[in-house]
Amino acid sequence: MTAMLLAHLTEALQDGVISLLAEGDGEEPRVSGVELLDGPEAVRAAPPGQLLLGVGLDVADRGAVDAALRTAARGSAALAVKCATPPPPDLVAQARESGVPVLAVNPEVPWTRVQRLVTTMLAARAADSEPGGGLAGGDLFSLANAVAGIVGGAVAIMDTQQVVVAYSNLPDQPIDETRRRGILGRRVPEDALADHLDREVWVSDTVVPRHRPGDLPRMAVVVRAGADVLGSLWVAFPDEAAVTDCGATLQEAARVAALHMLALRRQLDAEQERHDRALRAALEGQVWEGPAFEGRQRDDGVRLPAVLVGLAEVAQEREGGRPADPGGEARRRAALTRMLDLAVLDGRSLGHEPAAALLGERLYVLLPAAGPGSVSADVLLEHLLDRAGHSLHRSFTAVRSPVVTTASALLVARRDVDTALDHLQERRAAPGAHRTDDLRPELVLRRLLDAVRGDANLRTGLAERLRAHDTEHATDYCATLLTYLRHFGDVAAASADLHIHQNTLRLRLRRAEQLFGVSLADPTRRLVLTLELAALDEPFAERHQ
Repeated sequence: MTAMLLAHLTEALQDGVISLLAEGDGEEPRVSGVELLDGPEAVRAAPPGQLLLGVGLDVADRGAVDAALRTAARGSAALAVKCATPPPPDLVAQARESGVPVLAVNPEVPWTRVQRLVTTMLAARAADSEPGGGLAGGDLFSLANAVAGIVGGAVAIMDTQQVVVAYSNLPDQPIDETRRRGILGRRVPEDALADHLDREVWVSDTVVPRHRPGDLPRMAVVVRAGADVLGSLWVAFPDEAAVTDCGATLQEAARVAALHMLALRRQLDAEQERHDRALRAALEGQVWEGPAFEGRQRDDGVRLPAVLVGLAEVAQEREGGRPADPGGEARRRAALTRMLDLAVLDGRSLGHEPAAALLGERLYVLLPAAGPGSVSADVLLEHLLDRAGHSLHRSFTAVRSPVVTTASALLVARRDVDTALDHLQERRAAPGAHRTDDLRPELVLRRLLDAVRGDANLRTGLAERLRAHDTEHATDYCATLLTYLRHFGDVAAASADLHIHQNTLRLRLRRAEQLFGVSLADPTRRLVLTLELAALDEPFAERHQ
């Protein structure tokens, strides 16, 4: 790969991924590759000019940082570490004192993505610097027309999500039904996907002939930047006799297309970052300080009307109820970050334009309701949960809101989603997708209980007296009364639930009336007592919601 000035590499990566923490001493280094800090043998054997990724490095550990800086000083171009913005002053001072250039990586960005972005940028620079090549064009459409004019066929260029990003439009071009539908829908038609995704095309380093029954004969070549696959270029010919020996031309066209598609990818990634930041701000109530709006995109990057989806990982347990991974906070965070990437990539591939934000231990995805997605939000959500199980080996609970059209409705939707996720987690519900509308009674009850629990003016104090008596005398009036009330006065059902004889239950109820003045015949007092007891005994209340 061609070496690239560290400053140029940092500038080329979109905002929110990498920034310069310390410049280092001496001449500005050039980056020619990437190595991982957690592979010491690879680092020792690596040629000079490598960007050293501090995978697993705790920047709060000064000793570990010092060791990493010494390793980077032995020939690496720079050290990249994950740290918050703004970075800790002592970390900046330590980096500057070492004289090693240090880059700060956004903690939300997976190391795998950093590695891919850097290697892709270096590969693109190498392709751009190669001599020769006669294909030009200011954009992909110009390139498609130039190739079509040279080889005598109709050109289409697709990305990895099977979106038609450009096509030739010269007069009298050959066309078949697959090309016509692909251009009209700007996507590879469903019935042609199997042929388009054929393994022979995507693993080949050369041009591959394809002739699907009923279609015109085609030649295909993968568009790559280094090892990163960006898409594919296809040429349709009028017939087999018209297929020319155009392998060199199409490979050169794929090289030029890679440069254009890299620019498109960087633009798309930057746009995605803007939408994600806007969603995070919106969910935290930091935007839209003015009148509400509907059905249009504002400068802040959030599109409404939309559906908000909240996802939380389902905790796995060992035998005996102990946590399966008591020290796994970092791993859970990494799984959520990868889930965010999956949500965005799968959403895009299915025609949606999602925004995603990771807040605490939960992931939020906003799906525009009026988007051109080929599948519904519900189908996308089921697909995403299935993908998480197969790709991440993690299980998630997801809750989606109704369609929201205003900023204030979006904040309400987040509160509903959070309350629903709390409810499902406390009940240890199985992984899967849910709707807040379907859980509305449970959400209302939780809020009623929270209000009763938090405001003494909403309680008579009877439940507290019952609990105090139970604690002092080892009785069980609270559970007995709450179970009886939840079974609507059905003695047989309540006694079975409590595993006591019906006469024992009747005796306890009479004693409660005598000792505490409990009035089970008054509907108002029964309702108030039910709420007080449920608020007082939260685990019991959750089990019976």
